[in-house]
Amino acid sequence: DFDSIRPDVKKFYERLKYVRFLYNDDKYSTDFTKCLEFIAKTQTNQQTQPQGQPEGAMPGSTIVFGGLGGRADQAFAQIHQLYMAALKPALDCGDVYLFTPSSVIFILEEGENVIKTPLSCGALDESVGIIPILGPAKITTKGLEWDVEDWHTSFEAEMSTSNHIKADQIMVKASHRVLFTLHLASKT
Repeated sequence: DFDSIRPDVKKFYERLKYVRFLYNDDKYSTDFTKCLEFIAKTQTNQQTQPQGQPEGAMPGSTIVFGGLGGRADQAFAQIHQLYMAALKPALDCGDVYLFTPSSVIFILEEGENVIKTPLSCGALDESVGIIPILGPAKITTKGLEWDVEDWHTSFEAEMSTSNHIKADQIMVKASHRVLFTLHLASKT
């Protein structure tokens, strides 16, 4: 709804040929939610994959840059939207990946998940986290320094943070959806 956009920022983007302003005056949705709804609607209306899709790209995935910057309450709202995108058909825009300058964050579904983690590519650091944000879960992992089997994790008990990638792909089996974080390699 652009209710908090600074006039100079709006003016800058209005001058760009490839930027469109789409107004949505819904005051009960965040701007991020509105974007996800637009992406879902656009993907539903497309009959074919876009031409020039890079090889190995994940069709139907949504990548969000700057996903957790700013106020803490807005960062929690972004994480909330990761879960909502997985639950609500109106927000179905594929897997959603939040990129920050130091991490990529996404949801792992209930069941077995395989994540390709080739450290040799130089994009990833070894650190990962598995956060049971919706409540208690049991997880089993393979390919991490401290693998676990049917391990209870919750905010009231232990969580798997600061674990380390030890394989080109890791497996996480979860009894419920969990938040997964990968640390990006420093480019210094």
